[in-house]
Amino acid sequence: MALSAPHANAAQSFGAHWTLDEIGGNTAVDSSGNGNDGTSFNVEGDGDGYTFNGSSSRVIVPNSPTLNSGSGDFSWGVTISMTEPPMPTGETYDILRKGLAGSKGGDYKLEIMNSGGKAKARCVFNSVLPNGQRANAAQLDATSLADGRQHVITCTKTSNAVTVQVDSHAAKTKTVASGLGAVSNTLDLALGAKAEKTAKSGFDWFDGELFDAWVASAS
Repeated sequence: MALSAPHANAAQSFGAHWTLDEIGGNTAVDSSGNGNDGTSFNVEGDGDGYTFNGSSSRVIVPNSPTLNSGSGDFSWGVTISMTEPPMPTGETYDILRKGLAGSKGGDYKLEIMNSGGKAKARCVFNSVLPNGQRANAAQLDATSLADGRQHVITCTKTSNAVTVQVDSHAAKTKTVASGLGAVSNTLDLALGAKAEKTAKSGFDWFDGELFDAWVASAS
């Protein structure tokens, strides 16, 4: 099964869709109808996207059931532009994230990683199986993103795999033979940084521009 980036005629599948086209104010409006509006901090909105400053910009969306996948198939993604990879090698930008590694109920995220000096997209899904054990899957894409152009990045989770796709490039998939479980945590979702600081890597602030972001079910 393959899920593509949601668009206008697939709006019924959205758990949330932030078009990030506001100018002024501090509310990132969810156009899905599910009420998952976010509060923006230190971003610049020009009507076409939000610019994140790499040190204090982020959007925080309160927890809701429509942002948790449960055990179902779903996708999450963004349209993004950036000119520099996170530094140094191995560092990451958090782009869309709900929960932290080890969160009760699991977590999922889309991050940009400095891999060999290039900015590459990575999709991560840390789930909880019915027996209470965790099942983890992560897949890194090969496309270099720090070129100043817009790129659509889509993460997809199915019953036994996580897939990352950039633009129309071939998708890359990590399969877990034993299967993936569910994510249902009570933490906020964040765009452009972590919602909660971690001792190891802080907030992983994003430096670049987001043009939209979404979470969508397979229906």
